Amino acid sequence: MQHSQQPLRAVFTGAVLALTTAFAGNATAQSNTGPIIIGTSLPLTGPHASTGKELLSIMQSYVQRSNQQGGIAGRNLQLVALDDHFSASQTELNARRLVENGAVALLNCLGTSSCNAMLPTLQSSHTPLVGAMAGSGLLRESSARYVFNLRASTESEISAMVQQIQSVGQSRIALVYQSDEFGRSSLQTAHNAFRAAKLTPVSELALEADGRNAAELGKTLSSLDNLHGVIVLASAPATTALITQSRRQQVGVQFYNLAGQANQALVQGLGEHTRGVVFATLVPSPWKAAIPAVKNYQQLLSSPGQPHPSYLGLEAYLNIHTLVEGLRKAGADANRAKLVSALDSLGDMQYGPMRVRFAQGRHQGSGYVGLAMLNQQGGFIE
Repeated sequence: MQHSQQPLRAVFTGAVLALTTAFAGNATAQSNTGPIIIGTSLPLTGPHASTGKELLSIMQSYVQRSNQQGGIAGRNLQLVALDDHFSASQTELNARRLVENGAVALLNCLGTSSCNAMLPTLQSSHTPLVGAMAGSGLLRESSARYVFNLRASTESEISAMVQQIQSVGQSRIALVYQSDEFGRSSLQTAHNAFRAAKLTPVSELALEADGRNAAELGKTLSSLDNLHGVIVLASAPATTALITQSRRQQVGVQFYNLAGQANQALVQGLGEHTRGVVFATLVPSPWKAAIPAVKNYQQLLSSPGQPHPSYLGLEAYLNIHTLVEGLRKAGADANRAKLVSALDSLGDMQYGPMRVRFAQGRHQGSGYVGLAMLNQQGGFIE
């Protein structure tokens, strides 16, 4: 792989303010002098910018606090963030640039397509990626030896939903999936979960990403006899439209959603239609301060200008915390190879009900899936 000597432009607060930092190249950055570079590619502009900025703010605060406490055996951490606009092709380019300029690890990619786009660079450079925020795809394959997944798989999420519905003696479940690559891939994953539970969906409906056919699907759902529940495999705009339109069609069953939709933006979009909306959760409740890791996360957000607690924010926190623990074990001369070995041998990391453990050849760190329901006030109840 050729090494680029061009400086990286790391966007921190959008297109207006940018920080340009030059690096000496991979060989220097992988030595035991200078800062330890962590790279991240996030959507910092575009429709997903608010999510990307939330995650970045948490990572920046964590790095700042770690450096104030002495860094890694006296070496500071340096976080470099590049804007990918939620584009897989840009994420691929960003991953390559971050690695070529000395990142010891990549962290917190967002979305299945974007995270998968990093894989060739990870494999060729032997660079670990910690905390892919994606529940399916190539990063879940055993061949992705440099990927350390903390979150449970999408199939585990859907299985938890199905088990919950079955536990109350119900079985007539409809599947609504987004009519694009993400939705169709999620639908295939759902088929696996349903087969394992010896169930067949009573209906499978394709929902447009902008929700323009939501009223039509709501009418279809209302016509299904003895419907017990609906599992939705879609993004926030489509999900909001579907649930709102279905409630207007008097569809009163519970709607089950993937963990990625458990956020305040979707809650606000639902308005008065929050009751009976359920989400998978892949981390503990970000409001449960009795869990030490959650308390530390809340403390990190206590300074002015920080985002409010959220499931995705806590996931980002646990991801960077796990990475930094790996770096501490790798020591002052941490490099990519030593970091991989350190992560493999960290042992159990217990975050409340969420147990994370990696081992050589086993990088699916956690199988934890919870469920949270919205109340009429828009609060998450577990």
